[in-house]
Amino acid sequence: MRFRKYSRKHAFNILYQWDLTGEDLKKISNEYWKTLEFLYKSAVKLAEDLLEKLKNGEKVDVEVYSKKFENLAEEEIIADKLKNKLFAVFVLLKSIEELHNFSLTYTGWISEKSRSKLEKAMEILNGIISDLEHLKESLSDYEDQIGELIEFLKNLAEEKPSDFETLKGAEETYRKKVFQIVEQLLEEIKKFAQKRVDEDMGEIKQYAEKLLDAYDNHKVEVDSTIEEFLKDWTIDSLGSVERNLLRLGTAEFMFVGVQDPGRAFNDYIDFAKAFVGKKAAKFVNGVLSAIYNKKVAKKEG
Repeated sequence: MRFRKYSRKHAFNILYQWDLTGEDLKKISNEYWKTLEFLYKSAVKLAEDLLEKLKNGEKVDVEVYSKKFENLAEEEIIADKLKNKLFAVFVLLKSIEELHNFSLTYTGWISEKSRSKLEKAMEILNGIISDLEHLKESLSDYEDQIGELIEFLKNLAEEKPSDFETLKGAEETYRKKVFQIVEQLLEEIKKFAQKRVDEDMGEIKQYAEKLLDAYDNHKVEVDSTIEEFLKDWTIDSLGSVERNLLRLGTAEFMFVGVQDPGRAFNDYIDFAKAFVGKKAAKFVNGVLSAIYNKKVAKKEG
């Protein structure tokens, strides 16, 4: 019961891909699970690699690593909890890179008293602050620590460095503060991704495959049941997201059975909201509810 939502989401991703490509469902499923495991292992390796450099005091190319974390965070099929932490590392590393750009631009103000360079430097600094404020809202566990970074940068904006040494010192201090947070995030990323591969994947995959098999073995009955409850629509005229959420939900309710229907409904509604919006979620909820009430609950009752 712990991972039902993840199982449903992965099963939907596989069914959606099958619907778009028309390839063999089993083949798509096998490739999907291999890719998912590879991504989690990649997250572990990337976290371990950067952690080792930080703990050994090695030089870190923040531009290279920020891009790696950004690319991994953009992978749609990994868990949102992991994606959020990967994205947080990207934002934090990117802020170090941007603060260096601020320093390079600000030197033009120190050496030349160029007003345009001061304005450009402050624009960069304010952009970093804005990014961190957004990150603070989405990463509640690190609210205080990110808040300290924001205050540090605001103080830098108010008490502008008057010489190169002060500027260099501020940049180095900020870098150390960021790396302290990044180290904590990397430990969490490594732990979560490794646990997902070693312990959780089996249970998630088992139930997802059960859902896919239920649809695969009862395609005609599932699709005809859905069409029975569509008003002025055919199943082929629906959007691919709505069509496959209905297929998966109907197959689960009719041929797998659920101990907690309310949780299942919420999951399918959440997926519809995330992928195509509230209007589609209301539609999916309406059709699934009708199917459940008249085909499942009525039969059980």
